[in-house]
Amino acid sequence: MIDLAIIDRGGPYPGTVDLIDIEWVDQRLGMAGLLRTVVRPESGCTWFLSAVCQREREPVVVLDYDLPLVTHTFEFRGSGIWADIACEEEAERWTVGLEAFGLAVDPGEVVTPDSFGDRIAMGLDLDVETSSALEPEGDGLVHEVAVTGEVLVGSKAFEIDAVGVRRRRWDDYLPALTPPTPGIEVVGRLAVRWPGLPSAEIRGWVLGNRPGWVGLSA
Repeated sequence: MIDLAIIDRGGPYPGTVDLIDIEWVDQRLGMAGLLRTVVRPESGCTWFLSAVCQREREPVVVLDYDLPLVTHTFEFRGSGIWADIACEEEAERWTVGLEAFGLAVDPGEVVTPDSFGDRIAMGLDLDVETSSALEPEGDGLVHEVAVTGEVLVGSKAFEIDAVGVRRRRWDDYLPALTPPTPGIEVVGRLAVRWPGLPSAEIRGWVLGNRPGWVGLSA
């Protein structure tokens, strides 16, 4: 059996697609977030997504298909984007920093880097700590996390205390989320177009007994 903690290190795994998702929901604030990096050596670039969603407000999204390729750390710099995902303790704790400009977009829109919307500053200063054992998922792993810290949207700062999930995959597949349970209210919607895929990735978030992100159909 593969020791997942050994391969889940602080830098991109050499020579393969390396995807990291960190998603969270703060039930008290009615706020959710998603951070995704996909390091793609064969394309010489990195895909990047950061989204902050608030109840009854437009999602604010940072999306780039062409950040520079990184090899030793998950630190990215591009036009209007600086991001750093640092492993502080292997398989236990990570920090996330982000300074970027995003767009406030219509929840019904499929977001691409060419989407239109109001330009809004976004910042993250988060601490991510594991709260469950690492479990296999495809050619990768998944585990629950606690996410705390500060989220900046425009001129407003929010102190979050959230629950979430962290995923890491090396199989060039996007994670498939569980559909919402019948009768559970889906609070928000986020649809993103990724290169080479026939349809958009559509997800929502819920605030029920187990708040989190769910997969939606078109």
